[in-house]
Amino acid sequence: MGRNKKIDLQELMEETEALLLDKGYEGFHFKALSEKLSVARSTLYEYYRNKDELITAYMCDLMKRIMKDTYSIDQSQETGLKKLHSLLQLFLKHSQIYSMIQMRPHIKESSSPLVSEHLRELDQSRMQLLVILHSAIEKGKAEGSIRADIQTSLIAGLFFHSVLIPNRSEMPQDQWASMLFDLLENGMKASD
Repeated sequence: MGRNKKIDLQELMEETEALLLDKGYEGFHFKALSEKLSVARSTLYEYYRNKDELITAYMCDLMKRIMKDTYSIDQSQETGLKKLHSLLQLFLKHSQIYSMIQMRPHIKESSSPLVSEHLRELDQSRMQLLVILHSAIEKGKAEGSIRADIQTSLIAGLFFHSVLIPNRSEMPQDQWASMLFDLLENGMKASD
């Protein structure tokens, strides 16, 4: 069974993600995670006091990667539409964040000060992403490439939720992103 050993934090985060995506919040337990990592459960408790601390630490790690990738998108891209296309590709790359967002209500903020701090960080990052998305939409509206009569929040909602559409054809991610973006940009009406 488990042996006391030092945990590789990268491996811990990867296995945490895999277990969360497979079993969800309710099915996530230190016992299953310790078996995947071949460590004693007590070793996990040396790093995190409870599952909410670990889950929120993982979520913060994921969000930091998303924010890093977001800020690496050229902020001066030629058009709002090009920036939106880049953001859609990035959100598809990190689509597991949507599963994590759905787990957010299950996390007990009162379980520790660290959990509370992590949740504040996550909320701030989520708001930053929303501001970035809204500014790209507003830029597109100012350029005349996005309809000004449609609320920015509606466009952002459609944009965010399009990432949840399953890629059943297993199309390469960049092609899938282009197809989704084309549908968002041009609609489904055939050209005249």
